[in-house]
Amino acid sequence: MKLTHLGASYTPSAQSIETMETDTELCFMGRTFKMRTQKLTPAQPAGRKLTYRGVRYSV
Repeated sequence: MKLTHLGASYTPSAQSIETMETDTELCFMGRTFKMRTQKLTPAQPAGRKLTYRGVRYSV
């Protein structure tokens, strides 16, 4: 999919998010839908090193 922002075209990076259907039913404009929620993802490993505005720090 091609998108444009302030005149510059770009293609977004596709990140798939796994979801699962819940028992909750929603109603919108007379149609009923099952709510979906994100599957649990593994926790990020501790001790990652990040950089913000040139300053390195650990989480």
